[in-house]
Amino acid sequence: MLTYLAHAEGSVSSSIIIDGSEIGTNPQDVIPVLHRIHADLDDSQHPHGLISKFVVIRPSSHPMYDLSYWFFQLVPGNPVSFDYEGSCGHSILAAIQVAMKWGWVASASPGLRVRVYIENVGDSLVCEVDHAVRSGMNCTAHFIENQGTSLGSLLPTGQVTNQLTTSFGEIEVSIVSSGNSYVFVQADSLGIRSEEALFEAGDGALAQLQEIRRAAALLIGLNPEGVFPKIAVVGSYQQGSLSFRAISVPSWHPTIALTGAACVGAAASIKGSVVYRIVQASKSSTYRLPVRTKGGSTLISTSTTGSELNDYLLYNSISDKNVRLIGSLPLKKGAAREWELQSKVFA
Repeated sequence: MLTYLAHAEGSVSSSIIIDGSEIGTNPQDVIPVLHRIHADLDDSQHPHGLISKFVVIRPSSHPMYDLSYWFFQLVPGNPVSFDYEGSCGHSILAAIQVAMKWGWVASASPGLRVRVYIENVGDSLVCEVDHAVRSGMNCTAHFIENQGTSLGSLLPTGQVTNQLTTSFGEIEVSIVSSGNSYVFVQADSLGIRSEEALFEAGDGALAQLQEIRRAAALLIGLNPEGVFPKIAVVGSYQQGSLSFRAISVPSWHPTIALTGAACVGAAASIKGSVVYRIVQASKSSTYRLPVRTKGGSTLISTSTTGSELNDYLLYNSISDKNVRLIGSLPLKKGAAREWELQSKVFA
């Protein structure tokens, strides 16, 4: 079985890419394999620490796509578990880079487009290469919506905003599903009044967001102890930009997930949503919306037919993403010999 390790800049974890050609297509067939791989990992050998993203790819049998992709998020615990209710844009780009290494798709060159079908959520991503080097690439990720995807269909509760009951009061949120499901909370509602306070918020705000996220998960029928929906705090402290901070596994995300960026773009286009109101008040535009995070800035371009619930979302694009190959998995001494193939192939 082929495996490889790759990293997309801005991700909280590198991604383990697994050749799915010898594994069943049901996620329950995959999870025992993931447990065996995880048990053999030595995270101390990896400079980015815990590896929490596991990806299974296959060459696509569909004429519109190059790759079929399944994402599995490791959930720490004893034992660990894997959540496959959502996807990860950074790991999709990492998987594309590995597929190039394996010869499944053409090598990276400017202008090349690789099309991926995301099995977890039924979405599509097109990776457009902007610059290529021997061990990596710089690219733009385009999240392409299915034809006829209305803005209203992106609201799991059918409501633009919802009031969630928490131990610290009623909190207004917008729950939007595009790329992944996200719960958006206005920073003011948590007493966060500045960008510095947002980016330096600690365990207290983290615990509040986890409680809000669990309440939202119950509302939309997901496991409150899983990792989906994601949750983010948003505000605007500079005209023309949005400030953003989200939770990942196991703590604060250092920047913004690609699926988070796609969901921000969608939410900013839905009239009345928490994100829409902030963007409008800051006089921002959903065309090349600057999103500021603690770890840097990201530009999001969103195309819709309008901002009403019966308008359509066409695509979201996030540019200037860097991906690099790392190599074979960091295995414990004496780990199962079946994973040695991945070292021999790439020696």
